[in-house]
Amino acid sequence: MSVFEKIREGFLDRKKTFLCLFIGLLSFFFLKEASYFLYQTSPGSQVIDSGAYYASKSDLSEGHDSDSFLFPYHLKILRSDLSPQEFKNYCKFLLYIATAILISYSSFTRGYFFGIFIGFFLLFSPLYLIQNTWLGFADHLTFLWSVLLLLFLDQYYKNKDRKIYSYAILLILILGSWTHFYQFLIISFLIMFLFFREKKEMDLNILKVFVSGVLAGRISAFLIFYAQGIEWNERRLYTAGAHGFRHWYSNHTKHLLLSLLSFFNGLLPLFFENLLQRRISFYLVFLGAILITFFTADATRVFANLFYPLWIGFWLLRANKGFSKNEKWILTSGLVLAFLYLLLLDPFYQWGGDIFFLKKGKL
Repeated sequence: MSVFEKIREGFLDRKKTFLCLFIGLLSFFFLKEASYFLYQTSPGSQVIDSGAYYASKSDLSEGHDSDSFLFPYHLKILRSDLSPQEFKNYCKFLLYIATAILISYSSFTRGYFFGIFIGFFLLFSPLYLIQNTWLGFADHLTFLWSVLLLLFLDQYYKNKDRKIYSYAILLILILGSWTHFYQFLIISFLIMFLFFREKKEMDLNILKVFVSGVLAGRISAFLIFYAQGIEWNERRLYTAGAHGFRHWYSNHTKHLLLSLLSFFNGLLPLFFENLLQRRISFYLVFLGAILITFFTADATRVFANLFYPLWIGFWLLRANKGFSKNEKWILTSGLVLAFLYLLLLDPFYQWGGDIFFLKKGKL
């Protein structure tokens, strides 16, 4: 390769990098405005965790959950004295910045079509509906760690000899364990499983990093609470174990078809398109998310937060081979249908066996 060709390639790489960063920056502001337009919510359909807001203004105490203390506590560490409205805006900021990072990365590594596609895919997904409606929860920061885990894992498989990616994954697993331990444990395990299945190999190094990160995160959390003299609590486990199978069955079958539809809303055609790909890994992670969701009251929220990072991972792996012209038409048509669904209908979610429409409220 001549010196001129090297200079030309370097220039093109820099041009592509700046363009992808610009696309990500532009998408951040677009997602903010588009979310406001698509997910206008009545007061009766919005869920605010005021406890997390007040916890963000105090040192570690018994008011912090042992499995999700980082979300409110990092705001205290940063000395961010936010108003209630600023706190809600910050939650959405985490959602938009995570998506913008994903769009920039996808545009650079998989092409502009896929970068733009994955951005609209998320915008029209129930994950965006939930994270624009349920505010003050650790879900937003957990989603950021999930996206970063996907991207660093993707880079690891491209550059296995670079230890930096293993260390980054280890750090993300620790931070995710502090943010929302049980949710992130399931997400990270299923992401790892998805990559193992699609790559057709069990990478022992990543398996060791996963086990080390999860254990280090949980043990360090215990030591942090112990050092502060705070009683260790497991509120989520107590809540999940307080009800039997009959309760959860009744909870989810009250509005069964609407509940299932709320898991996809307008993305249902794209879900069927993925099913037609006949990839066992996609079926298995979907069934895993459904199984966990069955034992929760806030079904749409739990399913969206668990499954959509996995679906993004599946899209990333599938995009490695590129998309044919016919596939691009199908995927674009799926996004158009999802947009029309949100535009013409009142989107909704399931919570506690009831259906809540964003504009009309409880069914």
